[in-house]
Amino acid sequence: MRRLYSEAKTRFSETATLRCTVVAALALGIVGCGSSGPPPGPYNTVSNYLNSIAQGTYGGACNLADSRTREALIKAMGGRVSCARLFVRCLPSDALKLSRDQSQLLYATILVSTHRKKADASVSGTAVARAVGRVTLAKEHGTWVLTSYGTALARCPRKPRRPRR
Repeated sequence: MRRLYSEAKTRFSETATLRCTVVAALALGIVGCGSSGPPPGPYNTVSNYLNSIAQGTYGGACNLADSRTREALIKAMGGRVSCARLFVRCLPSDALKLSRDQSQLLYATILVSTHRKKADASVSGTAVARAVGRVTLAKEHGTWVLTSYGTALARCPRKPRRPRR
């Protein structure tokens, strides 16, 4: 009787170990699959753009645009200034004062209209959002990128403002 109990205990232990291993492998597989979800949609791209501007990380905001848009903006402004520096020069002072204030993003409204691989987004509600106003996006290689930077940069003067004396 003792021998049968010992054999049953060993078989149960091996079966339980095998089951735990299979369950653990499945759990790791599910977690691994969940981490590589689909690329962000146009709403997320616009939200990340506003977030980058609100944090003052203008380089991150520049990286959300496609290369043609970045190059065209720099060329239109004379070609001597970096994309990130253009944000500092072109954003209204009330938007710059709020820089690095993420709480303002809680009040931003983003409305996106998608047409196949193109999208338009209107943003409002905060100084940064009002400065951006409207952006366009395109889906390139499965990722949504900005094809315009918004109203403030489109209206930016070519030469930097000089302080009044």
